[in-house]
Amino acid sequence: MSKPLVLLAAGGTGGHVFPAEALAVELKSRGYQLGLVTDKRGSTFKGTLGELETHHILAGGIAGKSIPSLIKSVFALAIGFIQALILLRKIRPACVVGFGGYASVPTMLAASIAGCATAIHEQNALLGRANRLLAPRVARIATSF
Repeated sequence: MSKPLVLLAAGGTGGHVFPAEALAVELKSRGYQLGLVTDKRGSTFKGTLGELETHHILAGGIAGKSIPSLIKSVFALAIGFIQALILLRKIRPACVVGFGGYASVPTMLAASIAGCATAIHEQNALLGRANRLLAPRVARIATSF
């Protein structure tokens, strides 16, 4: 009997990618099925993350943006949320784990609304913007400190 599907949601910076890679390596060694949700930057991932079935959604940052860029990012996040919700209903993961960054926000919001088991990982001493938004909506928070 195969192990359940765990879906990882990560942005494209090292602070988000390295913890996601570490969890992917460990879960893969234990026989779990894995998938990855990210934005366009995820097409360059190497290692175990680069081997996973990857689903790309739209996302955009909101910090320090001009009004036109902020509007564009909000629309991208809304579309990404819809894309993530459709994906979650299609593949029905047992758990969704977010690693912060704006690319994880649509997927983790969709997972919490869809009733999926959820967790986020924060690699810094203080929660970043994305994880602060998501923290009240997830079942578990893992930290490095």
